[in-house]
Amino acid sequence: MKAKITKTTVDELRTGAQTAHKTIYCWDTELPGFGVLATAAGAVSYFIEYRLGGRGTPTKRLTIAKHGHKTPSEARALAKIELGKVAGGLDVAQAKKDQQAKLTGATFRDLIERYLAIHGKDTRYWKEKRARLLSSDLKVLHSKSATLITRAEIAAAIDKVQTRSHAAARLLFADIRPIFAWAFNRAAVEANPVAGLTGPRPLGARDRVLSDEEIVAFWQAVSEESWPFQNVFKLLLLTGQRREEVAGMRWRELDCVSATWVIAKERCKNGRAHSLDLSPEALALLDPLGGRAWPRQPGSSNELVFSTTGKTPVSGFSRAKARIDARMSQILGSMFQPWRTHDLRRTAASGMAALGFLPHIIERVLNHVSGAQGGLVGVYQRYEYREERKRALLAWNVHVAGIVRNSEAPSNMVRLRA
Repeated sequence: MKAKITKTTVDELRTGAQTAHKTIYCWDTELPGFGVLATAAGAVSYFIEYRLGGRGTPTKRLTIAKHGHKTPSEARALAKIELGKVAGGLDVAQAKKDQQAKLTGATFRDLIERYLAIHGKDTRYWKEKRARLLSSDLKVLHSKSATLITRAEIAAAIDKVQTRSHAAARLLFADIRPIFAWAFNRAAVEANPVAGLTGPRPLGARDRVLSDEEIVAFWQAVSEESWPFQNVFKLLLLTGQRREEVAGMRWRELDCVSATWVIAKERCKNGRAHSLDLSPEALALLDPLGGRAWPRQPGSSNELVFSTTGKTPVSGFSRAKARIDARMSQILGSMFQPWRTHDLRRTAASGMAALGFLPHIIERVLNHVSGAQGGLVGVYQRYEYREERKRALLAWNVHVAGIVRNSEAPSNMVRLRA
């Protein structure tokens, strides 16, 4: 059968194949070598046929797309490209087989490792992404051939994580999607199982900020914690930095003379080193002796400021947070409202804004490269606002110290101590 391959042609071909219970072919009258076939089951595929050499050479066929994934006109355009390669002497069918032969045996874990090796960077963002992709959440898929993984298996893995954490499921879906898109683009997989798959919907943006009364209760509750949780949680509020950045603080990042903390770029989410000015209140929290033994000598075997093992950053935040919540609930009674550790960062930002500091200054304090610092401004504006940032952070620290020190406890609260 020969005809110009259009949607009408394809629909008629499919109906004919299903009625006749056999595969039917149609050759395009506009582009020699381009064709479409329909099976008795109703599947329709576009292909090209060609010879490399004279009449005595065998005919070869290459499937280029399935109907539904590509329209007839899109398939014809792809066919023209592939036939052009054939005209240049390339055996496109064999090239595809060779490529698939190299990658067919690749497991999903192999695919992850290749993707990370090409695209990954030495930043905390990529380290966290790698940890999620290689975690037990995807263990059932790691050893499976990447070409055999189905949409249903991806969806099941994401759904399982979502029962534990909606945010973790969203992150994992965002991690998986570009890997399969990249693999499909390089013919490492026949189809992209994530294409068209809908991930967990975003939750509403959080706007939880602790009030001054809650800050006072938080400070008292945290003060009843031992080293290092008391110090880490207080620093989270005073500096507005991320939990992993504070918990993983190194002595070599600190300068006691200038009272600065330079977070190494490898530990920053955006891969940019970040300088921060520390108030006297923050400096005093950097040692279990209240600052009297700070700083440690350079070259100390214990590089971590907050560690119970001397080898790894402090962990066990969930249990510590539960204790703090219980104590705050006792202090605040019915006024107590649930909060997350990340809300301390938002509280610091909102506090600096309430003290009159502009958004772009606060974003620099938080080491954000978005919002006011995004787009062309982020590219061309390299002024670091060091003095402005210092004033904002110190003003916030003075504010926190003041409300903690001077607050009069209401009748259902214990008087708080600094």
